[in-house]
Amino acid sequence: MCHGPPTDSGFFYDVYSGKDGFSEKNYKDIEKAAKKIVSDAQTFHRLVLTKEESLKLFATNPFKVSMISSKIPDGSRVTAYKCGNLIDLCTGPHIPSTKIIKSFKVMKNSSAYWLGKADHDSLQRVYGITFPSEKEMKEHIHLLEEAAKRDHRTLGKQQGLYSWHELSPGSAFMQPRGTHIYNELT
Repeated sequence: MCHGPPTDSGFFYDVYSGKDGFSEKNYKDIEKAAKKIVSDAQTFHRLVLTKEESLKLFATNPFKVSMISSKIPDGSRVTAYKCGNLIDLCTGPHIPSTKIIKSFKVMKNSSAYWLGKADHDSLQRVYGITFPSEKEMKEHIHLLEEAAKRDHRTLGKQQGLYSWHELSPGSAFMQPRGTHIYNELT
């Protein structure tokens, strides 16, 4: 386990899995494990550790050791949270218990490099989201589906405004109709 911060749209967690990767076929297993943790109503306990204590606690995890060694000044303290048998570095705060979570969903996965550097280990990133009710989760998923229908990349292609090419990802190629609209706006 590497790290997993909250984001504006949920959270993600990066893990090192060697040559094994995650895919959509793993989502149900991850969600099932999360559901078990939620049903256990595990509480979160905040731990305040010295740098030395945290290095000892995470000694078998080279990613955590690297993070602690490079980001935590000598003589200072770091926080971790314990939930069930998991202890992880985190500034917090956390919810008091997993019982508050009523709905959990894996949204997508991707690859990421440790610390965002291409010469570092390749990690598996899993994005997820939780809600305090199934109704709120369904509403959120519905909003995401509606937003996808209005995605400018899809609409622009459907309307013949621009196209994309796999050899130049992120670069739109204007089609005559798109160029006309662009010129009029300019």
